[in-house]
Amino acid sequence: MKQGVIGTMRAGRFCGTRGHRPSPWQTGLLAVLLLPMLLLAGAGQALAHAQLVSSDPADGAHLAASPREIVLTFSEPVDPLVFRLSDPTGQMKVLSAAAPGEASGQAATRLVVALPADVAVGAYSLSWRVTSADGHPIGGGLLFSIGDAGGFAARPLTADERVASQDTVTKAGLWMARLIVMAGLVFGVGGAGWAALLSRRHPVPADAAGDVAPAAPALVALSLWLGLAATPVWIVFQGYDVLGDVPDGWVSPAVWSAGLGGTAYGRAAILCSVAIITAIVSLRMRRRGVRLALAGLAFVLAGLSSAVAGHAATAPPRFATIPGIVLHVFGAMAWIGGLAPLWAALDASRLATSLSDPDGAALRRFSRLIPFVLAILVGSGLLLATVQVQAVSNLWTTAYGQVLLAKLALVLLLLVLATGNRFLWTRTAIEGHPRALRRLRRSILAEIVLGAMVLAVLGLWRFTPPPRALAVSAPSVQAQKGTPQDAQQREVREQGLMATVSVTPARTGLVRVSITGLMLDTQPIDPLSVTVDVADPGRELGPFVRQAQRAADGRFQADGFLLPVAGAWTVRVTVLVDDFTALTMTAPFDIAAE
Repeated sequence: MKQGVIGTMRAGRFCGTRGHRPSPWQTGLLAVLLLPMLLLAGAGQALAHAQLVSSDPADGAHLAASPREIVLTFSEPVDPLVFRLSDPTGQMKVLSAAAPGEASGQAATRLVVALPADVAVGAYSLSWRVTSADGHPIGGGLLFSIGDAGGFAARPLTADERVASQDTVTKAGLWMARLIVMAGLVFGVGGAGWAALLSRRHPVPADAAGDVAPAAPALVALSLWLGLAATPVWIVFQGYDVLGDVPDGWVSPAVWSAGLGGTAYGRAAILCSVAIITAIVSLRMRRRGVRLALAGLAFVLAGLSSAVAGHAATAPPRFATIPGIVLHVFGAMAWIGGLAPLWAALDASRLATSLSDPDGAALRRFSRLIPFVLAILVGSGLLLATVQVQAVSNLWTTAYGQVLLAKLALVLLLLVLATGNRFLWTRTAIEGHPRALRRLRRSILAEIVLGAMVLAVLGLWRFTPPPRALAVSAPSVQAQKGTPQDAQQREVREQGLMATVSVTPARTGLVRVSITGLMLDTQPIDPLSVTVDVADPGRELGPFVRQAQRAADGRFQADGFLLPVAGAWTVRVTVLVDDFTALTMTAPFDIAAE
């Protein structure tokens, strides 16, 4: 068979099948690659983080005169990252911090932030971000007022500020890196699975001619290696996204730490890497049983990687959505991932007219199994779409729904091609008709291209909240104390939690956050603690944190939030259910000017 750089290759050479056991260098390489990932997976929980012990002035302080500096004291040495001061007009200034008595660049437990000389009467907020000794970034904010806190104006974000707050480079990097990783899972891990399934049942001597399996295309290997290489890039861009930072050439330890431990996507990236490595090793095994076992393990790891992070991973009911995600990924890998090995196996120069030919048998096996794969894929997809979209109108009225429609259009084209392949070309191709074979291979190649386009479209979901989340956070404003602007109320359901979260009054200045009707899985709970933090992500203000106290009527209240500017603020409630379980729910609020 003819071979090219990115063409098809014989499976014996492609898979490196010189023996049924991995060589020592292969075992060592696998250990070297897996050990750091396992260590990193547990590092986020094993290492402690610095905590802000005190500040001067204190959070929420009302001052008669302007201070010259703000002193932050931490529980362990920290390195300063970013300090932003928002003044009463909403203008933002970047400040610097120093560690008195410490050498330049040395971590310290006490940081002094010098304030500008033109600090006037009004309300101010300081947002800070530092790196703790273990390399993990932490952030927070404090609010204080000078003189009359109510005498300030609010300035809305300009268009340029909104664009700046949603950095295009970071989002594009996240999308591209995740696309390559997902291609590694679908085309690489899926292709390795089919290469194992379609392989011959008995090992072939090392010096024997012929293939262990139908020819496996270089696309499978290329997808696996590119996916593995893109995983750390994905982690880096995830770190920039967590920190709200922009790539500037040098990737600091704080960025790596935020990418790995800042969100569940760090764990997903590690699982993706292990799945891809397992698939690579499976391709080098000669024994069919070993190849099948490793390829099956890679499938399981790939499915789990998609179930630990993302919108659907936290959607209730999780007992249904988590298996739905895993099955959907299995279906995608089994369908799209099988196309490249099948396309290579149907090379016209090797397909015989006999049905006993291994390549003809490969086509028959793929044709028999794929209807069951499609049933799993469609069924799990309908379940997830129903949970996430909730209403048909959300398909065209929300960005999430529009992405789903684009995906469905591409999948429909895939189904049309797959149906044509099965009923028009498969039988005649197995019988050895060259024309049918050529058409079948062209159609499969078109399916591969459409499959890549589906993955590209799906990457946009990273930036579009599902209608389920939008419906949960939809405003349910109740008028209190006279005017509609005095209070805002949200009915929130997230991670099994359910509560009514309200901000009173919903305008700049001092506000109270209340949580009523707190339940877990529809049952009232008595949590160990409830913590509330308030932030304005667009201006990078906060989070400002308060411990909620239980009132006589059973509600939880957090007082002392001083919101300096109007706009979109986010309230996050963290509920410590027991010593080992902390759940969070978030809700957006529109804060008006005083």
